Amino acid sequence: MKLNFKNKKSSLINEVLFKIFYISIGIVSIIAFISYISVYESEKNKRLEELSSYVSEKVRVNSEIFKLAEDNLKIFQKEFMKLYSSDIKVTEDEFWSYYFVDSQGATRMKREYFDGVYTKDGNYIYGMSSFIGNNQKVDDADFQRRLVLSIKVLSKLGPAWTNRFPNVSVAFPENAGILFYPGEPWGLKAKADLPMNELGVIKSVNKKDNPDRKSVWSGLYYDETAQKWTITYMKPVDFGDKHLITPGHDIYLSDLVERLAEKRDDGTYNFIMRKDGYLIAHPNNPEEEKKWIGELSIDKINIPLVKEAYGLIQKNVGQDYNKVKIIESKAYDSYLAVGEMKEPKWYLIRVLPMGNIRNVAHLAAINVFIEGMVILFTILFIVYYVMKYQGERHLMKLRQAAEAVGRGEYDKVAEGEIELPVELKNEIGVLSRSFYDMSISIKNFKENLEGIVEERTKALEKANNDLMKLSLLDGLTGIHNRRAFDKSINGVFLEAKMKLGTFSVMMIDIDFFKSYNDRYGHADGDEIIKKVANTFKDNIRKEDRVFRYGGEEFIVIFNNLEINMAKEVGEGIIKAIQNLNIPHEESPYEVITVSAGITEYNNTFNSPEEIIKAADKKLYVAKGKGRNCLEI
Repeated sequence: MKLNFKNKKSSLINEVLFKIFYISIGIVSIIAFISYISVYESEKNKRLEELSSYVSEKVRVNSEIFKLAEDNLKIFQKEFMKLYSSDIKVTEDEFWSYYFVDSQGATRMKREYFDGVYTKDGNYIYGMSSFIGNNQKVDDADFQRRLVLSIKVLSKLGPAWTNRFPNVSVAFPENAGILFYPGEPWGLKAKADLPMNELGVIKSVNKKDNPDRKSVWSGLYYDETAQKWTITYMKPVDFGDKHLITPGHDIYLSDLVERLAEKRDDGTYNFIMRKDGYLIAHPNNPEEEKKWIGELSIDKINIPLVKEAYGLIQKNVGQDYNKVKIIESKAYDSYLAVGEMKEPKWYLIRVLPMGNIRNVAHLAAINVFIEGMVILFTILFIVYYVMKYQGERHLMKLRQAAEAVGRGEYDKVAEGEIELPVELKNEIGVLSRSFYDMSISIKNFKENLEGIVEERTKALEKANNDLMKLSLLDGLTGIHNRRAFDKSINGVFLEAKMKLGTFSVMMIDIDFFKSYNDRYGHADGDEIIKKVANTFKDNIRKEDRVFRYGGEEFIVIFNNLEINMAKEVGEGIIKAIQNLNIPHEESPYEVITVSAGITEYNNTFNSPEEIIKAADKKLYVAKGKGRNCLEI
């Protein structure tokens, strides 16, 4: 067969360039990928280190205010107890110089002590307010003395402390309170019936609720008077068994959050949680300027990442609170840096989206890829220039020779009509000389080639025909084999389906053949199979065909033979086998016999396999009836 390659011409230079291009693209891509992995790991380590340092520093700096609160109240306790243990007396007139009773029965500190006033002893008092609920009597001398002494200590220490805290407070078990709070006259605004000593914040330091007399940090609460979210540090001060006062510092969460719950344009942000799962502060949506501040339990939080973060913290942080813990949130594609503020037992959590790291790695990989492509195209240009002007002229001659050979014009190359660069000492010269020698050889053998091919083709066809015949015959018996049966049954079945004829299938099995082999040996068994097969051939029509189906099983296809006639032929075969009188001592008939089953085609059969199975079932019925018989 002659192939036409006229429309399949291509340039070797282009092929080489394209191969270089594709290979180089692969190499550059691999380098870019390696660069991506390297930069990603480097950037990840860098950012996580920065993240850990950031959270550690934020926790350290902002934990100082909680430690400072503890130190301040120790000083307050010391100063107050110095005065309380002294012989300083407080008269009722002195007490009422500070206080008045309002129209609702509440006792409050006079406004002048908030605005600023000089006392008789020359001290200047400002920023002070006090409140005693209308359910509390104020005629107890010790109660009045503790109130006045607290005012003296507050006026002395408060001005120095409010540069870090919004206020300094003193709570009393008798539902009273004093504040140094220049920013808010709290004592003048509190509701007259406010039960401070019954509320959770103050109540937590009373002797009944705090028998161990521990200093406590309150939970987050909303101070309705100041209208701010607040936490308070309180230190109960006792004298013997008597609870005297509870000095405290308030910390407004809004001030703390401004320093902690920051959010950046790259998606990095902070939020604060209590260790028991309450969300303290979280940035709002980017379009909102204020930050969310409050106290929300984990079961009421509708921010998926916060819930995920709390679960991961419980699983991964453990008890090692001295170090910032980096946790990976695969569900939200982020890193979480978790630091603990030991008081008031909060977690500061900074969220770093992994996309920030990937963006840096992507940019580095793209730059590497672009630089690699620039170098690649420069190299390709140089290779193209060299190959174009150094190799193309000789390659064109080889191409012309190849096209001539493709057309069968070997003489043009062999006789030098097409000149080849055989004089070159390089690979092109070697190829040209080989091509020239090949053309001469082809020319010499061209005349003999067609004769040889024709002779070999005929021999091959004969061998194939012989092989085909052999492949359809059984090697032992010489009758047709299973493969021939499969072809025949498919053919007659298709003809029957098309109503071009009909057929019957008879399945035959030599009775007690295994017993025969066991008694007489397999060599004698093979002889029996041959004799039985020959008997079959002798007792069927020319139109019919017998096949060795396998082992001692045979199948006969009766073509266009009515079932009753097929039965007669089948019974004749069974009788002929028995009449061979081949001894078989293991058989009840004492001679070789066969059993058979016949099934006639009808249109209920959907495949050749179904009619074969039907004939096989009839065979087994015949065996069940004692063998040496036919079942139709």
